[in-house]
Amino acid sequence: MKVSKIEYQKRNPNRVNLYIDGKFFTGISVDSLASEALYEGLEIQDEVLDRLLQRDLKSRFMTRVVEYLSSSPKTEFQIKRYLKQLQFKKKGTWFSEDVNVEWGIFFDEIIANLKKYKYIDDENFARSFVQSRMRTKPRGRSVLIGELLSKGVSKDIAEMVCNEEIVDEIKLLRDTFEKKYRGKKFDIKDPKMVNFLLRKGFSWDLIEQFNRDEPEE
Repeated sequence: MKVSKIEYQKRNPNRVNLYIDGKFFTGISVDSLASEALYEGLEIQDEVLDRLLQRDLKSRFMTRVVEYLSSSPKTEFQIKRYLKQLQFKKKGTWFSEDVNVEWGIFFDEIIANLKKYKYIDDENFARSFVQSRMRTKPRGRSVLIGELLSKGVSKDIAEMVCNEEIVDEIKLLRDTFEKKYRGKKFDIKDPKMVNFLLRKGFSWDLIEQFNRDEPEE
């Protein structure tokens, strides 16, 4: 195999497009170009191409993922989904469609790197999420668990965090009701009130307990 063309990118002069045997292979940084002493006409081995590809793709994917994480915390599931979307979107521009990359292993290495630097931590994500919900949009334990599951948090972590963070669910129910019906007394015979609490994720047993705890007028 031979380096047939090295083309500086118009939008980023610090990167070049590398062509092998007349076909686009991948984009690389000028640092990689210099470190591997690449030039047009150079005979190149598969292991060198693999090394170039892995190093450059890892750098580019990591840069994009860190940018993605900078706006708000994400779960491991959300990061994996983003990586797959990025792979599909950049196929043909960042790398040739027929490059030989074990994408599953490649993404696992990126995830491991993110965990190493604490960029992703599903338990911390779950705690922050539940604490925020309880401050701004109180929900019952079952709804919060469901919301965490929908974001890719495992059932074990979701249940553990919700059980630890929501110590007094009846108080949470009371606060939720009072925030909606300021100054009004709860009436279990009022279907609108009951349905409101059910939609917020509070069980019928909790609602009955709340009704029993309400002082008589």
